[in-house]
Amino acid sequence: MPDGTMGLAGRVALVTGGVSGIGAAVAKSLTEAGATVWRADVDPSAEVPLDVTDEAQWSVAIDRVTGEDGGLDILVNAAGIAAGTGPASLEAVSIAHWRQVFAVNVEGTLLGCQQALRIMGRAAPGTIVNVASTAAVAPSQALAAYGASKAAVVQLTRSVAAAAALADLDIRCNCVLPGMADTPMTAGMDGPYRKAWAAQIPAGRFADPSEIANAILFLASGSSSYVNGAALTVDGGLLSRPIVSAQRGVEP
Repeated sequence: MPDGTMGLAGRVALVTGGVSGIGAAVAKSLTEAGATVWRADVDPSAEVPLDVTDEAQWSVAIDRVTGEDGGLDILVNAAGIAAGTGPASLEAVSIAHWRQVFAVNVEGTLLGCQQALRIMGRAAPGTIVNVASTAAVAPSQALAAYGASKAAVVQLTRSVAAAAALADLDIRCNCVLPGMADTPMTAGMDGPYRKAWAAQIPAGRFADPSEIANAILFLASGSSSYVNGAALTVDGGLLSRPIVSAQRGVEP
């Protein structure tokens, strides 16, 4: 941007789930904007090994980043799972499955936010961006655990924004609600099911992960300096679709 507000030179960022999908696109976007980016993931190719459900691993990861780069300015909690183990449908979902999804999507995000509140927003402004989903507001019989977990992420985001303000910390916390995107999470969709979903999106297609990453870059940058506690929907118009459309098919 001409005024440099999207530039992140000198900023240090940590992206969970940073090796694939939306997380990888975010890491690339932040790097191109000038930030020093650490990818945290269970994938061994990540710069920072991290199981987001493990509090001790969070401490080690943050200590490494701050020890080598002197601090942390941006945290993007992009790690997440949709299925976990066992059936996902509401009538068949097991407590083990439910807890696994919540452990990664909610507890992992909580642990990251707690670390950020501990170290960010004192010497320099800090930003946290959590990745939720349109499933947080659009019910799905097949994704009850996932949708409930992402709804919790939206509420957690608001709570973190409020907590930072009450503690006089210069930290903004926002979240994005991606719609359907071309990521490993949607790669297993068969042709007819994928086509039915795409037909209900006014944009007519799934998002490229970079399009979600661009919204996260905005929230991580100075361009969004007055945006706090917000949930930004990035879905190609998915949530505004009709439930039934004679022209574009029926809701899957």
